[in-house]
Amino acid sequence: MLLLKSKNKIYFYIILFFFLTSIINLNIINNIKKKFLINSIKINSNNIEINSKVMDRIKYVLNKNIFSLEKEILYNNLNNLKFLENISIKKEYPSSINVYVNKTKFIATTYVDQKKYYVGENGKLIKTSEFISENELPIIFGQFNINEYLTFINILKKQNVNFDKINKFYFHKNKRWDLYFENNILIKFPHKNTINAIKLYNQFKLDKGLQHNTILDLRIPNRIVLKYE
Repeated sequence: MLLLKSKNKIYFYIILFFFLTSIINLNIINNIKKKFLINSIKINSNNIEINSKVMDRIKYVLNKNIFSLEKEILYNNLNNLKFLENISIKKEYPSSINVYVNKTKFIATTYVDQKKYYVGENGKLIKTSEFISENELPIIFGQFNINEYLTFINILKKQNVNFDKINKFYFHKNKRWDLYFENNILIKFPHKNTINAIKLYNQFKLDKGLQHNTILDLRIPNRIVLKYE
């Protein structure tokens, strides 16, 4: 009888040992899990308004495990904010993420379906209701492709055309551009050989200057047709 009681005690202590060990292990596991829950999101931007808009898009990751965080989903969420560019996301273990973003530069305005948009240097259209531009921007008319527009203005800048003096762009169906400058000066560019046309324009401007109310038609290769209004 005494031997049976002794065995029962041993079994009891063995079971108690495993029970306590399991509880301790479970607590350790839970503590480790908590250590890697995201509790901080740092947004590196100089614009308070941008920080707020970005935080609204990604705050759902708070209290989620940093190891299970899929950065690709975060990138997709932030890419939907069309005013952003140069997005970078870095995990800072054990429990933080750093988000680096820039606001794209607004380089023009345009209308789509009678709604006004900014044209971003990142190649996207941004609703003007989201921001107020600090600068006066040229307006683009016509059904244009943003990448074609960016290519065109890059050519203008490389050829030292004063972009700040342009008030309006007009894109024609045959894929050529008209530029409206200050002082009612209109430049009609050809569909092809744009760089040559710009060089011809620059040389003419250097030699003779531009009068107010002038139309320069550069659509014929190596020729300038002048009209005065």
